[in-house]
Amino acid sequence: METNKILYYTDGHEVMITDSGFRVKKTTYQLNGITRHGFSIIYPTRMPFTIPMVAGAIVFICGALNYVPSFWVKSVTLFNMTMPINFLVMTLGLLFFIPSMIMVLRLKEKYAVKIFTAEGEKNVVVSQSREYISQIIDALNRAFLDLVKQPRKK
Repeated sequence: METNKILYYTDGHEVMITDSGFRVKKTTYQLNGITRHGFSIIYPTRMPFTIPMVAGAIVFICGALNYVPSFWVKSVTLFNMTMPINFLVMTLGLLFFIPSMIMVLRLKEKYAVKIFTAEGEKNVVVSQSREYISQIIDALNRAFLDLVKQPRKK
């Protein structure tokens, strides 16, 4: 991009918005080629952790309510300690439930700048910081408003 252009935003590294283009890393999108832009939320996939969490809860409840038939095994001896089978079933349920719950809680949504061009739609900048993406969207809005205000050259 030329140096005499108006600079609307730069993060000093990856993103730069001027009055003629939107540069992300080494890809430049001309403003007049962007038909629409917006803020997008990317939700994390929680299903791989939700399934073992639910299974662990079910196994724990089965152990707590004594649903494990006692004719299978009454107790198990581990490290010279005799434990009832229901206690071991509850422990197994917790071993599935707790790590899965921790992972579900650690997953965070991401935010993106989504642009629409003739080639299709694309999330060009993705971040966990909502503020960072909002700053880029605001700068794009200002750049587009100034682009619309400019008189057309014939």
